[in-house]
Amino acid sequence: MFSKRYITGLLDCRDHIKTELCEMRHHPTPSRSQYMLTSVILSLYLAFSSNLALADDAYDTLINVTAGPSLSTAAPQARGVLKASEEAIISSGMSSRIIKSNYKPGQSFKRGALLAQFDCTQEKAELTALTQAHETLSLRYQNQDQLYRAGAAGQLDVSIARSEMQQAAAERDALKARLKKCHVYAPYAGIVAEKHIAAHETPALNAPLYTIHNTAAPDISIIIPSKWLRRIGKNTEFRFKVDETGEVLTGKVARIGAAVDPVSQTIEITGKITGPSQRALSGMSGIALFGSISGT
Repeated sequence: MFSKRYITGLLDCRDHIKTELCEMRHHPTPSRSQYMLTSVILSLYLAFSSNLALADDAYDTLINVTAGPSLSTAAPQARGVLKASEEAIISSGMSSRIIKSNYKPGQSFKRGALLAQFDCTQEKAELTALTQAHETLSLRYQNQDQLYRAGAAGQLDVSIARSEMQQAAAERDALKARLKKCHVYAPYAGIVAEKHIAAHETPALNAPLYTIHNTAAPDISIIIPSKWLRRIGKNTEFRFKVDETGEVLTGKVARIGAAVDPVSQTIEITGKITGPSQRALSGMSGIALFGSISGT
């Protein structure tokens, strides 16, 4: 019905007329000429009113068609933040010098990738010694058992030899388990959020090495008024506009918090992104838009 230029022109005229009316209304001592100008402006505003209503509808339709999905201010909105679906602090299982620390913040890695490697030269030497000790004690036990069968040794001698052999085996196996901590592997495909160490350092036992995030689509944590629970539940769909990029994501409610905050009368809900997301990163914030919620 209306061209884009005509619609824009009408809306610009409306805004200009409204501005002039406001200035006239707040003028401290309007003159006769200003009264006359106000009458003219008001007449123009009334003359435009019928076309302006149609222009508003046409303009909204034009914006929806040309600009794609957008967030309507009429629907209920709530602030939210993107959070990694999985986050972990990878710690050192031993205190030794680091000889490899392959990844930096922002770098991605695959599941099973080597994140860090410790210098375990001493532990490997100890394992060799314990393995030889176990073999020696195993031979002694076999000898005592043969002597016992021949009647040349007592049962106590056999039991002590067996116990010493088993103790050496346990110490060997414990060191083998410790040697597995010389290499730190990624538990899942992800990205390095923080790096706490560097090569050639010697971190303390259980000191943090990396903070990592899963590369899967992040969750959306949203704080909503508790009375919205009348209409919002699991699998409720919503849209989320990211402040940093302007991207509009589609999602649905996956979990609802266990308790309502009695002071603010709000509750946290967690949503899952259901549509494509190319630049959604943990820590980004935005606005969640839900459908019509009656009773709010």
